This record gives sequence, structure tokens and C-alpha cells, in this order.
Amino acid sequence: MGSNNGQRLGITEPISLGGPTEFDVIKTRELEKYLQDVNLYESQEEAVSREEVLGRLDQIVKTWVKKISRAKGLNEQLVLEANAKIFTFGSYRLGV
Repeated sequence: MGSNNGQRLGITEPISLGGPTEFDVIKTRELEKYLQDVNLYESQEEAVSREEVLGRLDQIVKTWVKKISRAKGLNEQLVLEANAKIFTFGSYRLGV
């Protein structure tokens, strides 16, 4: 395996580490109220289903990474250490 000079591929740095402003907090509350008013939040049953699908997808990706690692000729220890992580965002994180 070649060196990547400490890079973490697929992960970008945050735009800012600062917390939300007062304006951000107000707008977030307004958005949450709107989403509730128009009934866009998912039900508990939908949330559980979404988590199950994400869990299955996570296993598929991890199995794929190990398969590719073996195909590239990595030794078994490296194959066992090979991993992937799925990060959720957008509507998934909002639960809508």
C-alpha cells in the first residue's frame, strides 16, 4: 500500500468550527416549525426502516471494501483492518 502523506481521502475539513449565531438559531427554529406544520417529519416506523436500510448498506459497503482489498492482493491482516464509514447528511439527518 502506498503512502498518502497523512491524507484522509473522502473527508473534507469543515468550513467553520464556529458555533451557530443567534440568527442561525432563530432560522433553525423557524425551519423546524415549518417542517412540523406541514407534517414532513417521518414517523417512528419510517425512522426505524431508514435505520435498517442504512445498516444493510453499511454492511454491503464494508464487505465490498474487504473484497476489493483481497482482489488488490493485500495480506489478510490488512484486509481485516480495511473499513469504510458512511456519513449521513441532508434530509436523512433532518429526519424528513
